[in-house]
Amino acid sequence: MYYMVTRLSTDLGDPRLLRLLKAEANERDTSVKDVLTRALEAYFADRLETKALAKLAESSFTEWDDPRDSEYDRL
Repeated sequence: MYYMVTRLSTDLGDPRLLRLLKAEANERDTSVKDVLTRALEAYFADRLETKALAKLAESSFTEWDDPRDSEYDRL
């Protein structure tokens, strides 16, 4: 698989985050880049899964969308 070479530069705003990144990379015997890449992949995989589940849930809620149910809203 071909990956486009990209560079990301950011100010984390919290020196503690950089220390944690470096400590994690050291503990796993890998690079900070690898730690960030894995964290971003996990984050976006979770977000995509959450969005997919929400979309599935929407279709199940349409089954419950019945004007006759508005009578129960007044109770």
